[in-house]
Amino acid sequence: MKGMSMGGLMRARGPELVLEALFVVFAVLVALAVDEWNEGRELRAQADLARAAVMSELESNQAELAAGRESMAEMLIAVGKVVESLRKGGGGPTEGVSGIFPDFSDAAWETARVTGTVARMDYDWVLATARVYEAQELTLDLQQQAIIMFGEIAVRDADLERFTDFQGRLLIVNMLHDNLEGMYEEVLGPSPE
Repeated sequence: MKGMSMGGLMRARGPELVLEALFVVFAVLVALAVDEWNEGRELRAQADLARAAVMSELESNQAELAAGRESMAEMLIAVGKVVESLRKGGGGPTEGVSGIFPDFSDAAWETARVTGTVARMDYDWVLATARVYEAQELTLDLQQQAIIMFGEIAVRDADLERFTDFQGRLLIVNMLHDNLEGMYEEVLGPSPE
């Protein structure tokens, strides 16, 4: 093959070179497909972990809400007694009014949103879950307002108007708790009390 020209070499080895090139292209395409498959599998695994974390967080929030139900009922009774006493012209001691509001977490949900793993979850589940977190946020805001309102009442002389406003705020928070309880059950199932 010493004196063979480039054209002659191409004619002699042409089919062999084309076949070799096709094998190289095929190998590159297979490697890219495997890489994409692995990446997709990893992304699905991340989404599954994020969803499990969100479910765990919602279960914890559901338990937090259930644990505070008795405290909320006692607080509403105590406020009702103060309002009744004030309507009769008596004093309205605030010492008996106390309670604990549920404290909800949204860290797992926010992490899933920020990292983009929510985009790889079931749309209907994400929509229902987003609604639960919106309801939690509204509930936390109104609970905070109720706490501030009670703080203002506690440092002043209790009067009927302030206490009835506070009672109304607590009733709204209680209704939001009921609503939230139903939303948890839609996403998680009944509370394991």
